[in-house]
Amino acid sequence: MHVILQKVKNSPDIFEQFSKLRCQTECHNTEVITFVNPFSYLQLREELQTVEQVDAIYSDAISSAKLFSRFFNKEVPRLSFDLGSFARHFLEEANKHGFPLYIIGAKPEEIEKTVHIFQENYPGINIVGYRDGYFSNDNEVVDSILRSGAEFVICGLGSPRQDQFSVLLKEKAKGQIKQIYTCGGFLHQSSEKVQYYPTFINKYNLRWLYRIFDNGYVLKRLLKDYPIFFFLIFKDLKVFKEHEFRR
Repeated sequence: MHVILQKVKNSPDIFEQFSKLRCQTECHNTEVITFVNPFSYLQLREELQTVEQVDAIYSDAISSAKLFSRFFNKEVPRLSFDLGSFARHFLEEANKHGFPLYIIGAKPEEIEKTVHIFQENYPGINIVGYRDGYFSNDNEVVDSILRSGAEFVICGLGSPRQDQFSVLLKEKAKGQIKQIYTCGGFLHQSSEKVQYYPTFINKYNLRWLYRIFDNGYVLKRLLKDYPIFFFLIFKDLKVFKEHEFRR
């Protein structure tokens, strides 16, 4: 399995790429940007057709970021779409420049609260549409997003659903949308407060510990999925290294 690793290694600086596309008056290609942690890596590992259509993948876990950095002999930062990472910059820019934004994900009552919180904290934000993540007709929702005139989309449907939907939206957008960001549970987390993780939790990379106490299922993932991830990632990295050596 080379695709995820290749994209993690070669993905551009997320801030520079966002700035470049935000300033473009014309866009010919839509980009899908996603973030993988050990759990979502396992979900996407066999989704080759979807992953091939994703334009950039970043490491959303300090453990895998350090592992990738060591293996690739380059710094691979921990990046995710939350307010302790890239989402803060994105929302500040959305507030400043007012580009049209569509938000999709979470439960109906949660997305209402999240949008309200964003509008309170970022009064200049231009949310041209939003909806919850519970729907059965993907094409209908895609058409609704395209009609909204959005240039950027935040998609939080959980992995691999959010990646599959984002790729479908990319195929139909034909450049009308500049970037689509997957965000996992960010919209759910933001339904109660704009800053989900306390400052010291972000500073010392203790998000996993905080989420154990806040979401019971996280402990199950740590005990069950993370050992599987590390077993498979070392296997994939070995195959990746052999492939790179042959090149």
